[in-house]
Amino acid sequence: MLLRWLLSVLPLLVLCPRLTSTELEPIHPGPFAVACTKLVVAPHDSEPMLDFLNGKTSSSGTVYLTDILIHPEAVPMLQVDVPNDVKLFGKQAGTRIPLVLLIVYPTTQDNPRPNYKYPYKETGDALFTHMQQPGEKPILADPAAKYPLIIHSGGYNTHRLWHLWRMKELAAHGYIVVDMFHGDGRGSSFAGNLGLRSIELRATLDYVLHHSDFASVIDADRIGANGDSAGGHTVLAALGGIDPSGRIPEGTDPRIKAAVGLVPFMGHSFGQWPFKTDLWFFGEDHAGLRRVQRPFLAIYAEKDSNVPPEGVVAGVHEMSGSTTAIILDGETHLVSNATSTDIRTWEVLFFDAWLRDDATARQKLKAGTSVRGGVNDHKTYQHEAP
Repeated sequence: MLLRWLLSVLPLLVLCPRLTSTELEPIHPGPFAVACTKLVVAPHDSEPMLDFLNGKTSSSGTVYLTDILIHPEAVPMLQVDVPNDVKLFGKQAGTRIPLVLLIVYPTTQDNPRPNYKYPYKETGDALFTHMQQPGEKPILADPAAKYPLIIHSGGYNTHRLWHLWRMKELAAHGYIVVDMFHGDGRGSSFAGNLGLRSIELRATLDYVLHHSDFASVIDADRIGANGDSAGGHTVLAALGGIDPSGRIPEGTDPRIKAAVGLVPFMGHSFGQWPFKTDLWFFGEDHAGLRRVQRPFLAIYAEKDSNVPPEGVVAGVHEMSGSTTAIILDGETHLVSNATSTDIRTWEVLFFDAWLRDDATARQKLKAGTSVRGGVNDHKTYQHEAP
């Protein structure tokens, strides 16, 4: 009798996930044209362009993007004070280092300013649209509006050109987006650079929120962050994640209301004994993420060896805020161009839900389990905070 009952309900059990799944319509590119602040360079024959973009330190000195800027006075830039901790920050300890920013924002369709093609081919998107020139003010889509702000932190030892497409996608949907050229190659260690990135994020927010061109048009109550790979660690630290061992100072910034991590680094062990390196800066049990009480969206890849999917799953389960996790089937750490529609849809929904308080976006974010088209993506975790 029991066997007969099990055989009768088994087909229903198999079908349940399909019956309860909700496929979302993809979100298309946004309605706004996109403009950006100035970033024009003069290539230098003595060093590869990659070294200036990522930063590099050698016996002969340090190179960084500031070395090749044309009209640096027109480029958003700040000086970051590095704490005097030699063990963590090495030769940078106690010094001031420059940090170059790129600000991308929604503009009018008739913005007459020309585009600029960055002179570097080994990247994803190198086209800076409607770039400001020295002395020019930003042309915003609506100069009387208050725009939500998103701070972006890229992957370790990567430059912002790899992430420019995502900045432009968000700006086209009405967000002002700021990216930091971290210049990790200038640092002395992975741990030191992670600690410095949190300092840079806070300093960048201070700078932008007081910038004469942008302070009046940014809604300081609607600030989010997104980060890729190591940038995922940066934004999680801003949300409250800590290193239980104390190796990295706290990076919490209460101004960040919600964050997205694309293949977000939450800790990993690389190599095998005796060459094994443990990089668990939220704790091997992810206990340091229990203080993350603000909304977080993790988009991760099934075949990622740098950010293993099981680590992301374990990490999001420790967070106490409203948390969502989406897996991209078949993708590796360097996600393919085919994922762009999926990433755009989830990211815009998330920021519209949590920064714009859009009830429709929040309902779609909660109910949706995948995005139609693109790659095979599906929701693997969702927690709604009280």
